[in-house]
Amino acid sequence: MNTTNSKISVKETAFGQDMLEVLIEKQLRQVRFKELDVPQAIKTIKSHLISKFSPRKGEYPSELRFMYPTYFDSIRVLIAECVAEFFLTGRIAFSELDTNAWEYIDHEIRQIVLPETEANMLLCVLLKVQNPDHDMCSRWKNQADRERWKAHIQAVYDVISQL
Repeated sequence: MNTTNSKISVKETAFGQDMLEVLIEKQLRQVRFKELDVPQAIKTIKSHLISKFSPRKGEYPSELRFMYPTYFDSIRVLIAECVAEFFLTGRIAFSELDTNAWEYIDHEIRQIVLPETEANMLLCVLLKVQNPDHDMCSRWKNQADRERWKAHIQAVYDVISQL
């Protein structure tokens, strides 16, 4: 990811879209897309990643375990982007692929559950991922892309910090 055309938002990346699909399947459909429960969303996606990347019986421990902190930070950044979208627009937009008709169905969430402790945790992660040594920042080899990343994360931080 070192071109200026790269997507900066985690929500727009393949990883972000995959994690949103997990969230849709395991949480949002059950509540008919009425609300995003932030603590539950983080727990849902973390649980999915742990089960996906944990070594199976008899396997040598997965080297991906060393990536858990980055994946978990990525989840929180993704959720923070959704929270910022909600407070900027009054909704969170999701698209879900209907595999029967092979077309996307758009959903809007117009309620959010965000305890103060979770908002503070999101703010801490948003500060952390701006550090040049953090994998989410250091992956941007081009300085202009790194600055775009930091500006995006700072904008998300600014919205959430006003809550």
